[in-house]
Order: sequence, then structure tokens, then C-alpha cells
Amino acid sequence: MKRFELAAALFFAVTFSAWLGRAERHTDDMGILVGLIGMGGFLLSMVEPRRPWVWGFMVPAGVILVEFWNYLYGTRNPSTGGVPGLIAIAALTITVASMGAWFGALIRRSVGAASSSAR
Repeated sequence: MKRFELAAALFFAVTFSAWLGRAERHTDDMGILVGLIGMGGFLLSMVEPRRPWVWGFMVPAGVILVEFWNYLYGTRNPSTGGVPGLIAIAALTITVASMGAWFGALIRRSVGAASSSAR
């Protein structure tokens, strides 16, 4: 069962990251995307709490790749701020996803510990 949970979480992480990358290309509402990035990390850690650091990097990967792609090959958005702006975007999205993932893992582990001690 643990392998199925890990495979399902990896599949969800890759597809959610790709969806976030697509949403990044077609919207300018970064606040909602940041909230979705945090919730994605949280939900993945609720499914698979042993690897929150993986979810902290996998969830925002789509957004980061789209931003770098736009900088290198697409229209260079002047509000991005060049390479320092790209690094700031990567740091912010990874931080938000990691915070959500570690919070989800903490809740899942504490609920699991409480339910096993109640038996």
C-alpha cells in the first residue's frame, strides 16, 4: 500500500506542477497561484508524509520552469527583474510549497501518532 501511495503522490505532484505551469502562462493572478502551491505541498504531505522536502521542490517546478523559459526564449517580462527576479520567484515558490509540505507532514504524523496511541 505504501508504494501505491508514493506512486499516486508522484503522479499528482507531476500533473499538478504541469497544471500550475500552464496556469502561470495564462494568468496574472500570482496570489491565487501561491496559495495553490502551498495547498499542493500540504495535500501531498498529507498523502505521503515521509518526503515533504520532495513535495516542496516538485510542486512549484512547473512555475519555475515556465518563468525561466519565458526569460530565455519568450517575451522577457520587464517586471520580473531579470535573473535576480527569477531567483526570487524560485525562492518564494519553493518556500511556500515547503512550508505547506512540512505543515502537512506534521499534521499527518501527529494525527497518526494520536490514533495509534488511542488503540
